[in-house]
Amino acid sequence: MNKSIIIIIILLLAVLSLVFVYSADNNLLSENRTELEVSTEGPIELSKIIEDVKTGPYYEGHDNKTLAWMESLGDKQVFMGNGTIVVMSDYDAGKLRSEYACDAYITQNFECNIVENHSIGNVKYPKDVLLVENVKYVDEEIHFLQGS
Repeated sequence: MNKSIIIIIILLLAVLSLVFVYSADNNLLSENRTELEVSTEGPIELSKIIEDVKTGPYYEGHDNKTLAWMESLGDKQVFMGNGTIVVMSDYDAGKLRSEYACDAYITQNFECNIVENHSIGNVKYPKDVLLVENVKYVDEEIHFLQGS
């Protein structure tokens, strides 16, 4: 009789622990949201960005560890921001608008969770490479070019 009470208490504690961990993870996801701004001229396939990093003079001196990490991400999509390469799944990329304009530069703001952050390294124009998830579109801004 005594052993069965101990087993029931242990099982109850295990279930309560799982509930607590699940609750803590959900709170962390909502609290770790960041707002980012990217160009609406996207998405771009990650494989094209990887090829640019490998061959383009713009990325000369790139960090090989970051490049290897980018290659390990597989089939992802990219939006470019000011100083950032924002990598996400096809599903999350589909939540953002893709617009091109001749007389304006359009940016969009969105909320997301940053999963990983790497630096492309010591290149001409340094960029952070952000892997994001749980994208939520917020709004867009239109920046008209001079003379338009």
